[in-house]
Amino acid sequence: MSLGSELKEAREARKITLEEITKKTKIPAKYLEALEENRYDIFPSHTYAKGFIRAYAKVVGIDPAMLTRQFNAENQQEDVKIEPMNAEAELEKNLGWRPTLSRPPVFRRQDTEGDLNLEIVEDEFADANLRTPSVVRPKRSFFKKGTMPQWFAQGVLILMAVVILAAGLHFGWKLISKIKLGGSNGESTANAPKGYEPVKVADKYQHLVLKALDKSWVLVTMDDGQSSSEADMDQGEVRIYKAEKNFKVKLGNAGGVDVQFNGKPLGILGVAGQVVEIQLPPAPGNTIESAN
Repeated sequence: MSLGSELKEAREARKITLEEITKKTKIPAKYLEALEENRYDIFPSHTYAKGFIRAYAKVVGIDPAMLTRQFNAENQQEDVKIEPMNAEAELEKNLGWRPTLSRPPVFRRQDTEGDLNLEIVEDEFADANLRTPSVVRPKRSFFKKGTMPQWFAQGVLILMAVVILAAGLHFGWKLISKIKLGGSNGESTANAPKGYEPVKVADKYQHLVLKALDKSWVLVTMDDGQSSSEADMDQGEVRIYKAEKNFKVKLGNAGGVDVQFNGKPLGILGVAGQVVEIQLPPAPGNTIESAN
């Protein structure tokens, strides 16, 4: 049985029409009919015929390699030579693809002369014993012309972005810390550091610092009653206050609180258990005397 007869018999057995094969393979029906009728002179070369035979065989469920060997055996002495210009153009226009087994290897020049780092691309339909290189294209190389400068520029940009981000985080954190430590007018800072150093006055505010030498209740009123703060201070606790005008301070245990006003130590203003109430800064004609 001829090759074309086998293809036609397998197609009819599966009840497949030529139109269905055309849709699946994109091969025009006239070339499929030529294969069934063993008319290979319609193809530009045997390479095209073998490519179409393999595509046809896959659709109808026949081993493509077996039909390729049968085709080679039946057409050993025949080599249809037709001027390929118009025929190939027609096939490419109609099919959108073309077999490449018979084409010679194509070598593409690399950017660097003398370095032919090539790989061979083989036709996926070719038999293992009949595979020939179709297109030889250069292997992808990581280090290409212009790659290193591009990577260097990208690295510099990334480094600059990291530096800017780090600087923003640093100064932002310092600003937040200052806001938290400074507080708003009239607010006290509880649980301040135990280190007790004179406050350096360098702004428009009045500054008051209370350090508990013993447990004591304190009431601090700022700016003629605009705000106030009441607290039970434990031994060693330090509280810092700010006001625009003045303070009124009431100490439930004057002997247990050390007072500092605008960077000037006032010391202890009473004895243990004594309740003392003072105004800072003092009213004209009044003075503050410490009890220590």
